Amino acid sequence: MNVENAYCEKLREILKSYGIDMNEQKIELIARYLLLLIDAPINVSGIEDFESAVHKHVVDVLLPVSWLEGRLLDVGTGGGVPGVVLSIVYPITSVLVDSSKRKTVWLSNTIEKLGLKNVEVVCERIENLADRYRESFDYVTARAVAPLRILFELCAPFCKINGLLLLYKGPNWPEEMTQAKRAAEILKVKLEESVEYRLSGGERRVLLKFRKFEPTEKTYPRETKKILKRPL
Repeated sequence: MNVENAYCEKLREILKSYGIDMNEQKIELIARYLLLLIDAPINVSGIEDFESAVHKHVVDVLLPVSWLEGRLLDVGTGGGVPGVVLSIVYPITSVLVDSSKRKTVWLSNTIEKLGLKNVEVVCERIENLADRYRESFDYVTARAVAPLRILFELCAPFCKINGLLLLYKGPNWPEEMTQAKRAAEILKVKLEESVEYRLSGGERRVLLKFRKFEPTEKTYPRETKKILKRPL
């Protein structure tokens, strides 16, 4: 068994323990992506070993998701999580956005190495893309980016009517939600489902699914500095 096959086998074994099944092509692509992520010359994941990367960057992304199809926007993508993994597993076309040039250059090169034709990487502040992408996506994702009251303004304007915000959070999300009720009302999103799950070691996680029920006013999103200074 060569080195790459060994990583594929480890990935398959961990996914199986969570009841996640996928074909060999997807297993290989995800294993290659994780190895590139771990070996990146810049810190894009904060994780240095393969097994931890599987739990944190694959299981955490896939376990609460049952099916996706259509167009997806990943806000503050960093090293491509969750956007890359979702784009490998599901029949979606994705736009991955981050304001860091170093990260997006690395990510663009990684996408090319993996041969992912359904993924585009954009280096830009998300608010500068409002005219280009307003209400264009079936799903808008974010993980480890900001509190909910800020995330709503960064994400909701780009989601189609009846589309979903898919926001990965930890166990303290109800406190964030209490502070974000006004923002949710203004930005026309409503919590539809919270999918709670646990990673190995008992870490509690949740995927929050917010439905966009009306158009968001075109005054949003504001500049990031204004959002941070005066969140809704």
